Amino acid sequence: MKKTVGFILKIVAAAMAVAALVCAVAAFWDQIMDLIDTVADKVEERRANKCFQPAEYDDYDDSIM
Repeated sequence: MKKTVGFILKIVAAAMAVAALVCAVAAFWDQIMDLIDTVADKVEERRANKCFQPAEYDDYDDSIM
């Protein structure tokens, strides 16, 4: 009997923890999405900066003449 009650209490505790997590995500959804957008913008900016940097030896390219 003790094992059954303990098992049921563990299931209830796990369900309550999941419910608390869902409530926290729902409550802070706007802030979570703002954070994701900010991180995505910073990653995109860094990739763009890497793509448009001039090559190291572009000044010495003799094939242009």
